[in-house]
Amino acid sequence: MSNKWIVAAFAVLAIQGCKQNRFDSVPTPKNVEPVTIVRFEKELFAMNPDSLEKSYSTLAQRYPDFSKLFTEGIIRIGKSDSPDFYRYLRLFLTDTMVQNANRMVGNAFPTNADFENKLQDAFARYLYFFPGKPLPRVYTYISGYNLSLAIDDSLVAVGLDRYLGKNTIQYSLMGIPVYLQRKMHPGKVPSDVMRAWLYSAFPFNDSINNLLCNMIYEGQIMYLTKRMLPHQPDTLIFGFTPQQHKWCLNNEAAMWTHLIENKLLFTTNTVDINKMINDAPFTSGFPQESPGRAVVWVGYRIVERFMERNKNIDLQALMKIKNYQDILNMAKYKP
Repeated sequence: MSNKWIVAAFAVLAIQGCKQNRFDSVPTPKNVEPVTIVRFEKELFAMNPDSLEKSYSTLAQRYPDFSKLFTEGIIRIGKSDSPDFYRYLRLFLTDTMVQNANRMVGNAFPTNADFENKLQDAFARYLYFFPGKPLPRVYTYISGYNLSLAIDDSLVAVGLDRYLGKNTIQYSLMGIPVYLQRKMHPGKVPSDVMRAWLYSAFPFNDSINNLLCNMIYEGQIMYLTKRMLPHQPDTLIFGFTPQQHKWCLNNEAAMWTHLIENKLLFTTNTVDINKMINDAPFTSGFPQESPGRAVVWVGYRIVERFMERNKNIDLQALMKIKNYQDILNMAKYKP
């Protein structure tokens, strides 16, 4: 490994430990309209597979927005008026693997599971910082280990069978990479759901679609996720191990220097951008000790520095900024 990646550890860690964000001192609002969380899988698997035509029709009428997304987009058995719809639905519900997933989800996520309380608090904070913004309806489902999250205009849905814990043997049998399995545990549900909704509520401005803009946009989303879940550690928010998080702290300047020296910040090559901002065992171009999406962490640090230097800007104003270069300029970022 090149010496440029070696940074004095203790000074950086000491500085990090002293910071307190001005938004985190805001107490979680009480007596606000709670976000609706629907345990769709509980109602679905409570049905008698031999009388689905009546019982599922009632369920679909109760949740028309999600039932269509679930059957057509998640488990992909087609439209409810297709001739084979109920046969395919019955096959799904009676499949041995799916039934096993349902049992494990029931054990890992009982009624009033911890993630529900954390999401209620997170969306209460969201309403406090963004009054008047619509809240999504949150659904949970089982997909047969295929899909973690689904988003629509008015909802965000989470596949709980993708959050059973890294030692779930089915994940290895499904061929899911180890670096992803490590993040597939119950503690990740609140931050993943919140982040998914923030992507929907604050879409990327792709008028200039280079790596820097993607980094700072992702940094905005991660900064906001952290503010909605202020008691969640950075390792959980970012999906890093403690060692990976320390690596980022110790190599922040080296990462920034690497991006500048290799003229990567302004690349518009979509393949290169995706390699650096998407999940991966490590970040393309960085040492293997780095986590995937390390450049997103750098984007978060830029946004954090920007907010520290501009005390007059609140979270609403931050998310209205679509010129990502302005955030970098006003941050005066020098790691």
